[in-house]
Amino acid sequence: MDNNTITPSLENYLKTIYLLHKADSSVRLIDIAERMSVSKPSANRAVAELSEKGFVEHEKFGPIRLTDQGIATAQKLLAKFDTIKRFLMNVLKLSEALAVSEACVLEHTIQDVTLNQMAALI
Repeated sequence: MDNNTITPSLENYLKTIYLLHKADSSVRLIDIAERMSVSKPSANRAVAELSEKGFVEHEKFGPIRLTDQGIATAQKLLAKFDTIKRFLMNVLKLSEALAVSEACVLEHTIQDVTLNQMAALI
């Protein structure tokens, strides 16, 4: 795995950090842990890995800041999720709850060509 590739779990952490940052520019480990229903040590490990890969900056006990790369990646991930969710709801007529659940799974594996075709049908 190259340095810029992140796991589905880290993608979820990155999206969570981005959404928390949009709501309040100061993001702390406890905020991430609470939002994702994980322990602080789990959140800390994920943030450390995202930091090593250049997606966030974090000093011990300090706030977590997204890098430009982190912001761009999170925005891309959220757009992908939104496209899948809208396709499932608007084209396949799934309920919002089911569309969200399915989009959470599909967003990590879907190919760009498939995503583009979905977007074209919405």
